[in-house]
Amino acid sequence: IKLNKQALYSSLTSRDAFGKFFNKSILHYAAIMEIFSFNMLGGISYEKLCLSIPKSLGSRSSIQNLLNEGLDKKLLFKIENKKDKRIKNYFLTDDFYLMVLDWIKTQRKIYNS
Repeated sequence: IKLNKQALYSSLTSRDAFGKFFNKSILHYAAIMEIFSFNMLGGISYEKLCLSIPKSLGSRSSIQNLLNEGLDKKLLFKIENKKDKRIKNYFLTDDFYLMVLDWIKTQRKIYNS
């Protein structure tokens, strides 16, 4: 737990955009995990993201604000759905995806030791 706490606290005070965004709130954490899960499966739409995240973590407008923040910080991008042009699917950028993957590996090491 000590190692995990240290990593969390240091990410919030560093200049690292990944850590600051990922650890900003439980809603940010949940949204990134959802987007990560669908990143290699064609992305996830705003509607599907809103349905996946419990309402107790954040409202639809909070999720939209989070997505806009991620787009502004170049951590996320969106692409039109090929089947329905009205739908935009969200993805993690390649660098952000790799950072989440590294974070997962680090968590595995922390909790397996």
